[in-house]
Amino acid sequence: MVNPSLAQESLPTSLKLTPVASGLNNPLLVVAAPGDSGLFIVQQNGVISLLMDGEVSDVLDLSAKVTFRGEAGMLGMALHPDFTNNDLAYVSYTTGNLVSMIEEYRFDRQSQSFDIASARPIYSLDQPAGNHNGGMIAFGPDGFLYVGFGDGGGAFDTFSNGQNFDTALGSFIRINIEPGLAKPYSIPEDNPDVSGVVPENWIYGLRNPWRFSFDGDLLYIADVGQSDREEIHVIAAGAASSGLNLGWPLAEGELCLADVNCKDRDLDWPVITYQTGARCAITGGNVYRGTAIPGLTGQYFYGDFCSGEVFSFSYENGKATDQRDWTQILGAVELLSGFGVDGFGELYLTSLAGTIYRLDPES
Repeated sequence: MVNPSLAQESLPTSLKLTPVASGLNNPLLVVAAPGDSGLFIVQQNGVISLLMDGEVSDVLDLSAKVTFRGEAGMLGMALHPDFTNNDLAYVSYTTGNLVSMIEEYRFDRQSQSFDIASARPIYSLDQPAGNHNGGMIAFGPDGFLYVGFGDGGGAFDTFSNGQNFDTALGSFIRINIEPGLAKPYSIPEDNPDVSGVVPENWIYGLRNPWRFSFDGDLLYIADVGQSDREEIHVIAAGAASSGLNLGWPLAEGELCLADVNCKDRDLDWPVITYQTGARCAITGGNVYRGTAIPGLTGQYFYGDFCSGEVFSFSYENGKATDQRDWTQILGAVELLSGFGVDGFGELYLTSLAGTIYRLDPES
């Protein structure tokens, strides 16, 4: 375990954050298809917008059925791996009081908007509270859809879901989307085959995996902590990690919590932790694979929601290396809610205050 405040001796001085859109309603994620110049913006109020050629237009408005309060709302979006051919996208949101929903929509190229009539329910999960809903979704390198859910809310795993593998709460599910078929998804054969386990479940032991992302065959998970530690896990995608236990609430970060002997457990330990205080909630996070700033290639960027600090590290041989604190150069980002990449691998940051920033070289 390492701390992001270390290894600051070689900070570059040639980066900046360029605002590319503003006046948005709680933006918290950007998504794009590879090679596409358009950038979808997910807003917590239930609206998805498209940034194209410097102009922002709304392309899907689900605000009438999205419950937008606290940590609830429109929380995720993923484009089908074959989006350029089938125009299918998936959204994750909370509705009612409270249910996590995943739905499929088809993008209409002619109108440049999603067809509201194309809605197809994919998956739903009852939430016992309005926080720790998770809600991030993304397709992995295996083509399956991964969904991260929190432990259901409350403190100290109130609902005892963190170590309960027979609920999707406190877990990642992993499903095979079946476009065009009556049954919207199937279960990957290499999901854990354990009696009593929800068949969709893939890994467990999470508190609130607010943001995660893939880089090749690796999955970076930023799990929001409770009162002492924020943490990042880096694990293999797919079958190699099926059934993995990330530790909550037995451990928080590198600290034992509900089990004083947690170090004797078969847990996956984070590669990065940091202490809360002025920092309060980790915001992940993407690996930079763009071309505008070659020196950053392979750096995973993340930050903190409260302090607005921005950090990065490289992952090598199972460890976080070359840690960087970019805050002195970039400044703090108010209400840092998420990251994302465009169709060419360039990195973006989102602020609940309403602005989208692109990470650029200083000209």
